[in-house]
Amino acid sequence: MIHTPPPAADTARPGGLMRLARRLERSDPFLMRAVQAAALIGCVVGVLIYAWQVVGDDISTTRSALAETAWTGEVAVEADLARIYAAGTEASPVIAAAMAENVPASEQRALQVKINQQLADTPVTAIIIPGADGAAPRVFGEMPSGAEGALAPRPYSRRAGREALELELVSVGPGRAAVYRDLALTDGRQIPAVLVLRSGAFQSALSAGSIAGKHWRAALLNRDGDPVVTASDRGATFTAADLNLASTALGWVPLHGDDIPAASQVSGEDASRFIEARGIAGGALQLVYIGTEPPVVAVLAARRFEFMALFGASLLAVLLAVSVIQNEWQRQDREVRDADLSSALADITCDLLSAGVIDWSVAEGTVTYSEGWADMFAQGVEPTSEDIFDWIARIHPDDHLEARHVYQRMLEGDASELVHRLRVRMSTGLWVQVVERGRALLGAGGTIKRIILVQTTEPVDGSMLRNVFGENKVADSLTG
Repeated sequence: MIHTPPPAADTARPGGLMRLARRLERSDPFLMRAVQAAALIGCVVGVLIYAWQVVGDDISTTRSALAETAWTGEVAVEADLARIYAAGTEASPVIAAAMAENVPASEQRALQVKINQQLADTPVTAIIIPGADGAAPRVFGEMPSGAEGALAPRPYSRRAGREALELELVSVGPGRAAVYRDLALTDGRQIPAVLVLRSGAFQSALSAGSIAGKHWRAALLNRDGDPVVTASDRGATFTAADLNLASTALGWVPLHGDDIPAASQVSGEDASRFIEARGIAGGALQLVYIGTEPPVVAVLAARRFEFMALFGASLLAVLLAVSVIQNEWQRQDREVRDADLSSALADITCDLLSAGVIDWSVAEGTVTYSEGWADMFAQGVEPTSEDIFDWIARIHPDDHLEARHVYQRMLEGDASELVHRLRVRMSTGLWVQVVERGRALLGAGGTIKRIILVQTTEPVDGSMLRNVFGENKVADSLTG
C-alpha cells in the first residue's frame, strides 16, 4: 500500500489570499498505471513460479514412479532369466540324445523337431553346442541370421583380471543377445552351450522405462558394463554419454571373485538426466533406466489450458482488486480534499475574526498552533508542537488555577464547551488578555480525543492587539 503524507494547508498566502495546497493524490492516473503494471507483473511472476513448481513436481513424480518401475523391471528380468535357464535344462536330455553316437538321420530330424517345439514358447530361439577340438558346432532350434557371433568361444570379463570371470550375457547382433551356460547331460557331464535369445527377450522389462517420459533410454548391462540389450523412445538411443553416466553412478571397480560388481540399487542425476539402476543375478547384470527432465516450455504446452485458466483467473482477480483499491483511494482523496477545504475555511474564518486556534491531542498530550495564532501571539513564528504543559506555561500565573480547573472539567466530561478569559504571554514578553472558547471532540469509543481552543483578543476586531505590536504597550486594564 502506498502512503501519502498527512494533509497540510498551504502556508503561502500572497496578497492576503489563501491557496489550497496541491498534493500527490493516491488516485493520480500515473500512480494508478504504476500500480496496475506492478499488479500485472506480479500476476505473471506468480504464474511463472507456479509453472516452476509444476515442473519440479512433475519431475519428482516421474522419478518416484520410475524408481517403483525399476523394481518391477528387475523382477521381469529375473523371470526372463529363469525361463531361459529352464529352456536349456528342459532341452538338455534331447540334446544329449541327438549328440549320441550312431543316431540315424531320421531320428536326428525328429529330435530337432522336438527341440523346436520345446523352445517355441521360450525366450530362446536356438541352442548352440560348440564343437570340441575344432569340430563344427551343433545347432539346435532356429538359428537367426546375423547371430554368428554366438559361435565364438565363451568370453571372459575384461575387468576381472587374472581371475577370468565368465560373462553370461553377451550381444550377438543388433537387438539380440545370447546367454552362455553349461548344460547337464543325462550321464552327468557338463557341456558348454550358447542360448541365442529372441529379439524380444527382456523388452518387457526395458520398455517399463517409458514412464520417464520422452527421450527415455533403458539398457541391460553385463558384468563389463557393456549394453547387451537396449530400448528407447523414438529417436533416442543409449549413447556413450549414457553409458558413462551409468558407469559413474554404479561405481564399478576392478572385480575379484568375492567382490560385488556394482551397487544393487542406484538413484541419481546428472545435469538434466536422471538414472535408476538395479542389480540382477547377484550383480552380474545391471538394469539401467535413464530419463531426461522435460523443458519448462514442454510442461507449459502440455498444460496450456490449465495455465491459461489460472492466468485468466489471476488477472481478473488482480483487476478487481486494483479497481476496488482505486475506488477506495478516490474516496479517501475526496475526503482529504474536503478536509483541506474545511481547514482552509476554518483558517479564513479565524483570520477574519483575528482568532488563533490551538489543537490539543488529549491522548498524546501535545498541542499545535495555527498560523493565525502565530500571527497574533508569536509575530508570525509558528511554534513547533509542544506539550500541553508548555501551553499552560504561556498563561499568566494568576490565571493558571482557573485555566486548569476549566480544562480538567472538560477532560472529566463534566463540560463539553468552555468560555473564559485569561492572559497569554506574547513573544515580546508582554501579556494580552484573550477570550478563549473551547470544544471537545469525542472519539468512536465516546472518550475525548481532541480539544480545540480558539482565542480572540478583546475587542474582537483585534485593535488592542495591533496597538500592542505597533506601540509595544497595552492598556493598564489588560496587562498583568
